[in-house]
This record gives sequence, C-alpha cells and structure tokens, in this order.
Amino acid sequence: MEAPVWIQNLRKAILLDPLVILHGNVRDLFYLESEKVRRLPQQMSAIKYAEFSTWLALELENQGFELVVFYDAVDEAVVLRRAMAERFRELASPKSRNQDRKSIESPKRAGPSLPTASPDVASDSSTEVADADWMVKLDESLTPENFVQTLKSRILNQAETPVAVIFRFTDRYLSFSDRQDKEEKRLSILLQKAAMSIPASRNPEQPQSRIFMLFDLEGAVPQELGVQAPFAGSARIPIPSQEDRELFIRSNAEQFYSEPGQRFDPERDLAELIDFANLSDGLRTQDLLSLSALSHAEQLGLGKDQFRSLIDRFRFGTRENAWLKIKNETLRNAADQLRKRVKGQDAVIDEVVPTLIRAKLGLTEISSKGHSSKPRGVFFFVGPTGVGKTELTKAIAELIFGDENSMARFDMSEYSEEHQQARLVGAPPGYVGFDQGGQLPNAILEQPFSVILFDEVEKAHGRILDKFLQILDDGRLTDGMGRTVYFSEAIIIFTSNIGTSQRFRSSGSGARQVREIPSRASSTVGDHYDRLNELSYDELCTHFRSEVHDFFVNQLGRPEILNRIGEDNILVFNFLNDGTVKDAIIQKQVEDLANYLLQKFKVSVELTRPFREVLKQHPNGFQRNGARGVRNLLRKLVLDKVAMDIFTNGDNLIGQRLVVDYAAKMSTIESSFVFDRKKVRHDWRLA
Repeated sequence: MEAPVWIQNLRKAILLDPLVILHGNVRDLFYLESEKVRRLPQQMSAIKYAEFSTWLALELENQGFELVVFYDAVDEAVVLRRAMAERFRELASPKSRNQDRKSIESPKRAGPSLPTASPDVASDSSTEVADADWMVKLDESLTPENFVQTLKSRILNQAETPVAVIFRFTDRYLSFSDRQDKEEKRLSILLQKAAMSIPASRNPEQPQSRIFMLFDLEGAVPQELGVQAPFAGSARIPIPSQEDRELFIRSNAEQFYSEPGQRFDPERDLAELIDFANLSDGLRTQDLLSLSALSHAEQLGLGKDQFRSLIDRFRFGTRENAWLKIKNETLRNAADQLRKRVKGQDAVIDEVVPTLIRAKLGLTEISSKGHSSKPRGVFFFVGPTGVGKTELTKAIAELIFGDENSMARFDMSEYSEEHQQARLVGAPPGYVGFDQGGQLPNAILEQPFSVILFDEVEKAHGRILDKFLQILDDGRLTDGMGRTVYFSEAIIIFTSNIGTSQRFRSSGSGARQVREIPSRASSTVGDHYDRLNELSYDELCTHFRSEVHDFFVNQLGRPEILNRIGEDNILVFNFLNDGTVKDAIIQKQVEDLANYLLQKFKVSVELTRPFREVLKQHPNGFQRNGARGVRNLLRKLVLDKVAMDIFTNGDNLIGQRLVVDYAAKMSTIESSFVFDRKKVRHDWRLA
C-alpha cells in the first residue's frame, strides 16, 4: 500500500537535505505499523499509537540510521536504545577519532541494535527490548549549545555511522529570527554549521546523518533555518486524514461506551463508520482518544445520533446544544416576534424564518455525508442605513438563543488594512499579541452557539475577507496559535451599505479607493439616495444585488466569497417610507427613552403628537438616516435638554412629568425648555 503523501514528502526531505524542518501536528499521536511495533519494548507491544518523535525515531531506525538521539531543554540528550548510548560516547570521545578516521576507508557497519524483522515474521525473544534499554538518557549534562557543539565537532562530521538527531520543542529554546537574543543567535549559527558538517555519503546503501527540528507552527521556524538555508528542507505534518480517522475507529471501537448488546461493529456498519470519520474532521489523534474517554463519562457511544452529540460535547464543552433547546412553538411564531421588533421589513423576515427552521433541524445544506460542518445559517443584509439590519440581527440572536448578547459584533471598518488580520484571527508566532489569540476565535470559543455579525463588511481588506472562505465552506478556522475553532453552530450575518452612495474601484492589491466624484459631493450623494428612494422594492432588490455582485466579482476580484455566501442569501432592506411603520418606530423609541429616564432618574417624559410629527418629517430623520436618524434627533432635541435640566435641578425633578411639544413660533431652528405647570415645552420651528 502506498504511503500517505506527507510520509512521501518526509522521506524525500530526509534523502535530500542535511537539516529537515518538521512543523504542524508534531505533538500528536501517530499509528504504529507492524514493523514499528516489533521494535518496541515487550511491555509496549500492545500500544497502537506513539507520539510523533517516537514514531519518527522508529521510522528512521527502520531506514537504517544506527544512532537516533533526541534532544530538548528538559530531558536533554536521550537515545532510542542503550546500545546507542555507548556508540554516542565512542563517537564523542576524542580518543576514538583516529580510529574512526581509519575506519572510513573500509567502513564496518554495526547494524541497528534491534534486528529488523520481516513484516511477515513475528519477532522472537532475541529481538525483545527491555524497558531499561529503551529511551536511555545520556549521563552528560548538555545545554543546547554544548550539545550542538558536540554534534558539529565529533558526531555528525563522520561518515561511518548514520546519525539522526531529533530536536523536540525547538521553538521553546530557539526563537524566531528577529526575536533571538545573543545566545539564541549563537545556537542558530551552530545548528547551521552542524548541518553543513555532515559529509556526503560514500555508500549509496547507507543513509546520511540528518538533523530534525520539530516546530508547532511553520511561522515559528527561524528564517535562517528555513527558506534562507539551501541545506534545509521541510515537511508539514498534517492532522489525521479521513482514512486515518476511519482506521482509528476500526481499531478502537471497543474503547467507546456502548449499551449492552449494542456494540458498534465497523465491518457491519460501514456507512456509519464513514459518517463518524466525517463528523470528526479536524480532530487530532489525541482528541479522538479523549473522545473515547468522554464517551464513558457522558454515556454516549457510537450510535449515529449519540456520536453527533458526543462530538458537540467535545468541541463546545458539556453545555447543552442551544439548537436542541429551541421550542417548535418559538419558530412557528418567529415571523411575528421579529416583526414586533423590526418594522417595515416583512419581506426580509419572510426570507429569514425558513433558514432558521432549517438551522434548527440541522438541514444546513444538501450533503451526501448526512451532516454539515458549515455554519447553521448565512445572511448578507444590504440596504440603506438605519433601516433595521443590525436590529434584525439582534432580534435573531434573542429569538434563537434567548439573549441578544449572544451576538458577537465585528466592525469590519477596523480591518481595512491587511496587517489588521492579526487582530481578527491572531498574530503569527514571534509577533506582538501572539499569546492573546484572535478576536474572532476568542469570541467563538466563548460562545459557540451565537450570531456572528460582520458589520459593513465591504470596508475590510480583501485579504481579510479571504478568511471567510474556510469559515463558510468548512465551518472552522485555525488561528495564529494553531487552535481550531468551529462555526458549525453559529449563524453568520454580514451587513453592508453597498450601493447607497458612490461606488468603489479596486486598486489591484486588495485595497480599495474611492472613485472621484464632483466637488458638490453631498448634493450628488443626496440625489442618488433620493433616486433610490423612488424605486419600487423589486427594483431596489435588483439594484442592491447587482451592486453586491459587482463588488465581489469585479471590484474585489473574489467571486468565490460571494459563491459561498450564496446570492439567494442576499436580503435587501427597504426604505422606511410607510407612515404606519414610521409611527411604530417612533413609538418604540419614545417608549425606550421614557422607560430609561423613569428607571434611572424617576422622571417621566411625554412627546406630543405635533412633536412626533416633527420627528417623522425631519430631513435628518427617516429620509436620510432611517430609524437611526430618529434616534439621533431624540438624543439631540430631547435627551440633551433633559440631561442639562437634570444636571441643573437635580432632585427637584424627581416625580416630574416633562412634556415635549412643538410650536412654530421661532424664526430660526432653535429649541428651548420652558417650565409651565410641571410641563417642559419644546419650541422648534423648521427653517
């Protein structure tokens, strides 16, 4: 059977390069093939998985490396077997060097300490290894510099014994290039010189000595040991593949909880085996072993529905699945509940509710796998400002998860530069903020069952928007710290005002520049807004959807992002032109203001009908800024005045009823408060 691609890449790097950089899943457990198991101590012969550095050592020994040495800053130098310790001391001893040089002309190979058994023949007692002869620590106390100096001057520069040196946890004692102190810079130079000291092999059947350095992340590899080193090669160690996960479940099905008489049979239930492997996508081998332990604690086995719940418990904690707690009655009345909070957007709400029902049922997409790792729902809200896009997002969060605080909001105008993606998804190793993680992964880790709002998404840099390809397609994201977070239980909502003002053009580098417009910009933009307001809703939908398509395809040059969002998920919000809708919005905002003042200051406020009509018709209200404009007017014309009066009169206003009225008396647009029989009159005149 052909080896996986990553093992082929690893073997190629071993063949070609003195220094091999390994990064990725280097702390996980790896399956031991039969030839590796036969090389283990007898008491370990029943194990199926070993940590990566042990797997690598057995792989190298199987290739013919006669001396395999591990090093880290805690255990220091350790050899795979006791006989290798003696050989290391012989090579490190200055007295043996002359004899070693003579032996180069007619090398005599000692052979591996453990005879290589044929894959078809079980090992007998002569090949057994005692525990005391396994992973033997060298007596010498060696700092990283002393150890590498010994390798350079006495171990690696000889050709008769192929030596493999595995540096574990390398990024814990060798920093990225620009963060190295004096000692680390010296160690880096020594490592390079040690690698370059390895002589070319004179025996094509014998492997050459090699240095292996293990890093968690590729970004942590010092530049001088990676891309800048002609003598270095690299290989990425991946997380378990689909086949690896199927093999794990086949080999460990008995480790999972099962009801009496209902044990899972991988050979009989092949379809379920494949489904389990799909559901566990993204998990490491250590995660899968932990999953088997969790199955007993939660009494959830490999039954189809049970395994799905088990995966959710593992990824999101022991908390209950919030989607399972949603009552059917809640979704039956969802449209009415959303309309109570968001006025004038019935068409959008009618599109949202079916998606919420599918999300509840787990019918996110049509899939032959029987499950989906994509987010539960994706919406792209577009339309004029202040018409309810953010308000509907909050309403969805409250409806589904019981609290609008279950919404995490990201203002994408804060990510207009490419380097700002470090704040969103996490800085790479060696950079400021690396240990803090990214704002988005941290938010989803804290609340996996939530609504994620990306506000004004068109203002983000194109490279940052690329992150959504993985989020929308695979439902997961790996941050700068190497953590994988899952979006499969979240609803993702983008909002945008694309199409309401002057358009953008691409600069060719992912950034965007504002298209030049005439000098009377405000008039031009206002006229454009007025023309949009005159369109029918169908015409408005055509306009905005066309603008969104143009933005992603022509300006941003990333149609694949739009494809993953889905053009059917672009929901267009209408202008708030209906008088009844305006009255309802004003009434809601006035009630919010009155309740706030009453609770906080024990002062009641009443707005007369004439004053409400002013709010309804004011040019800075609905006409330009939607419901947000009305809120701003209330703040300016009412709250600011009331705040000043409370500040001036203090406790004298407790229990007072302040009435805000409108009278066209004044020749300029001014306002004032006049006490009259416990009434505050607001005189205001339109210019």
